[in-house]
Amino acid sequence: MDEFEFIFERNEGCATNSNILSSKPERLANCRSPTSSATMAEHVQEALDRMVAPLRDLLDRQIFTEKEIKAIVTRRRESEYLLRRLTARKADFLRYIQAEQGLERLRQLRTKQRHRDHLKSQTTSENKQEQHIGDAHIVQHIHLLFVRAIRKFRSDLSLHLLHAEFCKQTKSFSRLGRVYAEALQIFPRQSGLWVEAASNEFFGPNRSIRNARILLQRGLRFNKASEELWCQSFSLELHYAQTLRGRKQILLGGKMVAEEIAESASYNIAEVIYKNAIQAIPDSMAFRLRLLDTCRNFPDTETLMEMIQSPLERDFGSRPEAWIARALFEAEKNIKQDDREEGGSDDEFSTGRSKKVRTNDRVVEILNNAIKRLPNNEMYLQAFGFARNYEKELAHRGRQAAEVEKFLRDLVQCISGHSSPDLALEHADYLVENGKTAEAETFLQEFCTKHKPCEASVWIQWAGIASGFSESLSILSQGLDHIPMSNSKEHMKVLLQYFGCQLTSKMQNQALFELFQRILLLAPSASELVLDDIGASERFGLHSVIEACIKYLEYASALGPKIIRKVYSAVLFNSSMSANEVNSKELKHFIEECIRLEANDRICRRRIYDRAVQLFEDTNEEQYFRHRRNDDVC
Repeated sequence: MDEFEFIFERNEGCATNSNILSSKPERLANCRSPTSSATMAEHVQEALDRMVAPLRDLLDRQIFTEKEIKAIVTRRRESEYLLRRLTARKADFLRYIQAEQGLERLRQLRTKQRHRDHLKSQTTSENKQEQHIGDAHIVQHIHLLFVRAIRKFRSDLSLHLLHAEFCKQTKSFSRLGRVYAEALQIFPRQSGLWVEAASNEFFGPNRSIRNARILLQRGLRFNKASEELWCQSFSLELHYAQTLRGRKQILLGGKMVAEEIAESASYNIAEVIYKNAIQAIPDSMAFRLRLLDTCRNFPDTETLMEMIQSPLERDFGSRPEAWIARALFEAEKNIKQDDREEGGSDDEFSTGRSKKVRTNDRVVEILNNAIKRLPNNEMYLQAFGFARNYEKELAHRGRQAAEVEKFLRDLVQCISGHSSPDLALEHADYLVENGKTAEAETFLQEFCTKHKPCEASVWIQWAGIASGFSESLSILSQGLDHIPMSNSKEHMKVLLQYFGCQLTSKMQNQALFELFQRILLLAPSASELVLDDIGASERFGLHSVIEACIKYLEYASALGPKIIRKVYSAVLFNSSMSANEVNSKELKHFIEECIRLEANDRICRRRIYDRAVQLFEDTNEEQYFRHRRNDDVC
C-alpha cells in the first residue's frame, strides 16, 4: 500500500499512525450510541477518501509537504466530526470554511511561485500552465461546505451572502447564479438580493439584459412597493440604452452628429418603468428625487428629467423640497445651455470675458411661485439658501445675476419680521457676505432683543461679529441669561464661547475658575457636544468641553504649579468627566499635558496615571497608560 494513502486508512487499521488518525470520535460524537458513532465515522472516512487524489496531486507537485498534508487531513477529520454532530453549530461551519480559504490562498501563492520558477527554467516557447486536479480541489470543497451549511441553516441570509461573495472572489460565476436562485427562493422579500442577482446577470460575464429584466420583474411582483427595485430597474434601462448608444457609435466610426447621438440613446423603456413606478409608489417625493438623481448620472436625459420633475408641483405642491428640485433642474438646464453657447466645458470660463445678462430666469420664477404658494419659514429658508448658491454659481461662470439679486433683496424684506432663528442666521450671514457687517449686527441685536431665542447659534453669531471682546462678553452673557440650564446643550454652547472669551480677556483667576466649574458641572449632559460649524467658535477657539479643559490648563501653566493642580484636579478627580468615542483623543492629550507639567513630582504623576487607567478602562489607552506608568514611576 502507498505510504500517502496509508494516511487516510481507518483508525482500526493504522496503529502505526495513530497520531494522525486519532481524532477521538467518541468525544466528538456528542453522546451518540456506539452504532451511531460507527456510522458517523464511516461517513467521515468516506469524505476523506474522496480527497486522496487531489491531495496526492498537491503532494506530487510539491505544493505541500507530506507533513502539511497530514496536518490538513487531521484538521479536516476533526472538522467533519464537528459538522456531523447532532447539534451542529454555525460557528463550526464558518471556522472550517475560514481554514480552507486560508489554505487556498497558500496554495495559490505556492503554485504561482512554482510556475514562475518553471518559466525561468524553460528555453522554449511552450510555457502554457497545465491544469491539475489539485488546483480546483480546495475551492470545490469550500463550495460544498457552503452548500452543507445552507442546507443546515436555510433561514440564515448571511450564509447565502457569504457564499455569493466567495463565488465572486473565485470567479465561479455559473455557481453564483445558482446561489442567488436558491437564496431568492427562500428570501423573495429581500429587495437587495434581487438587485444583486440582476446586477450579476447584466454586469457579469453573461451581459444578459434579458435575464436581468426577468429577475427585476419577478422581484417587483413580490415587492410591488420597493423603491430600491423600481430605482434599479430604471437605472438598468439607462445603462442598457447607453450600451446600445456606444455600440452604434463604434459601428458608425464616430461620425454621429449630436442629434443622432441623442436620438440613439432611447429611453422609452425607462419612461415606461417610471410611469409604472409612480403608480406603485404615488406618495413618495424622495423616490421621485432619487430617480432624478439617477438621471443626472447619464448623458442626454433632459427629456426624461423633465417628465419626472414637471408633475412635482401638482403632486407635491405643499412640500418645499419639490419646489427646490424643480428650481435645481432649471438651474442645471441653464448652465448646460450656457456651456453649449460658449462652446466650452464647465471649467473653461475666463475671468476677463464680458458678463452675459440672463433675463426671464425660469429659476427665479419658480422660487417666486414657491414662496407665494408656501409662505412659511421652511420654504423661505430653503429658497434663500438655494438662491444664494445659484447666485454664486452664476458669478463663478461670469454671468450677471440681476434677477437673483433682486429676488434675494425682496426675500430679505419679506422675512425681516419672522421669528425663525434659522432665517435670522441666514439673513445675517447674507449681509456679512455682502460686506454689511454693521447692518447684520444691528439686525441680530433687534432680533435677539425682540424674540429672545433659546438657540445658541443666534447669540454666538451675534457675538462673533461684534466689534470688541467687551461687546461679545455682554452678548454671550445675555444669551446665558435667556437660555435655561434645562436646555443643557444650547446653554453649554454659549457657555463655552463665554469661557473662551474670558480666557482671551484675562479674567480674574477665581471668577474664571468658578466659570470653569460651571462647565464641568454641565459636562455630563453635553459630553459629546462638538462645535464645528459655528463661526464664533472659531473666534473664541473652543469647540468642546475637553478642549476648554486643555485651553484652561495651558492658561494655568503660566500661573504656577498650585493653579495647575487645582485645574486638573477639578477635571480628573472632582468631576464626572468620562472617556467616550468623541472626546477620548483630546482627553488623552489633556492627561499627557498634566503629566508633562508634573515632570518634577513623581507622586502627582503616579496619581494622574492611576486616574487615566480608570478613565480608559477596557480600551487600548488603558494599556498605554499602564505601560507608561510602569516605565515612569514604578
